[in-house]
Amino acid sequence: AEIDISKLDIRVGVIQKAWEHEEADKLFCEEIDIGEEDGPRQIASGLRAHYNLDDLQGQRVLVLANLKTRKMMGFPSHGM
Repeated sequence: AEIDISKLDIRVGVIQKAWEHEEADKLFCEEIDIGEEDGPRQIASGLRAHYNLDDLQGQRVLVLANLKTRKMMGFPSHGM
């Protein structure tokens, strides 16, 4: 099956705040500003094996913004 990439809402965001997930060894929880009026989105990412927590804040990242909210180990993630 082909993927229609024109349906992906990919935005550049800035990580404003990041912390380690309390229950998951592989997850960070982040607040990422993608320029929405509602404020930053909370998104979980499996980046703990690849990045230090101190290196995340202020980083620009790509966010898939039109995904359904999904709970990751109890944390509601509003994008990827």
